[in-house]
Amino acid sequence: MMIIYVIILLSLTVVAVSAQEYQYVPFPDNNAVWSEVYWKPISEPCPRWVYHKKALFNEDSVINGISYHKLFSSNKSIISKENSECVGMIREDSTKKIWFRYNTENIWPNTNENGEYLLYDFGLNEGDTIDCYSAYLQRQGVDYLLLDSVRYFNINNSQRKIFYFNIPWEIWIEGIGKIQGIIFPSGDLPTNGMDNDLICFHQNDTLLFFSEDYDGCVPSFVLNDVVLLPNPATGESVYFEGLDFEKLELYDNIGNLILSIDISGLDKYVLDVFGFTPGIYFYQLKKQGLVPTGGKLIIP
Repeated sequence: MMIIYVIILLSLTVVAVSAQEYQYVPFPDNNAVWSEVYWKPISEPCPRWVYHKKALFNEDSVINGISYHKLFSSNKSIISKENSECVGMIREDSTKKIWFRYNTENIWPNTNENGEYLLYDFGLNEGDTIDCYSAYLQRQGVDYLLLDSVRYFNINNSQRKIFYFNIPWEIWIEGIGKIQGIIFPSGDLPTNGMDNDLICFHQNDTLLFFSEDYDGCVPSFVLNDVVLLPNPATGESVYFEGLDFEKLELYDNIGNLILSIDISGLDKYVLDVFGFTPGIYFYQLKKQGLVPTGGKLIIP
């Protein structure tokens, strides 16, 4: 019998605004904190999650004449320079590109001449492409990302763009980053090489982003050091609960749509995966007016 647990992740309500009212929101350069959680596959030992925070503490560095903002990481519920380590450096150039450099002298694959990864390009327009920086996607034969659409939203009284790509789980929020983690796009270390859930984003002690699927920026399962998982279905099925969406879509590991199911009005749904080829799949839960919720299914 195969049992797969599914955690319902991001749910961000947004309101469309006029493009004429829009002004670009630059990427933060100090006093910013990203709260994230990584959900491990069911085959790994408890706890099923890894909670971590990334932060900019207004500490800069200059390498080869280029100025960077140091990015710190910690697994503590409250991050500080004393309990964290510098894992890399971030900068934004004049063309709205966001670059990341690991905290090492080594030149890693997929970097430019400065040893940098291109994390984001917020100057892209619909139809533009960007070289695929994710080692995982490149191994699947995906060499570039296509920007399908850009929508204008009001997020906590800040008008920003949200970027939707041809890979359905690739979603960027201007001035914040990716909904699967600030530096996940670079591929592997130091974000454990897996997709995370962005729970909260603070800048200058102001909460600018919060995923309503969690009960706080430091969720209770972290504070209580317990594992909270939904009840599984029996048999070769995936059990979704706590739903408030209109459509469930399932994709293979290179973004091909496998299933599209109408789940309007349902708060629970059982997805039969009998006969599926073992491997990695991605799901999207969609509803008009919401940023899609996404997650990964690993079928052994």
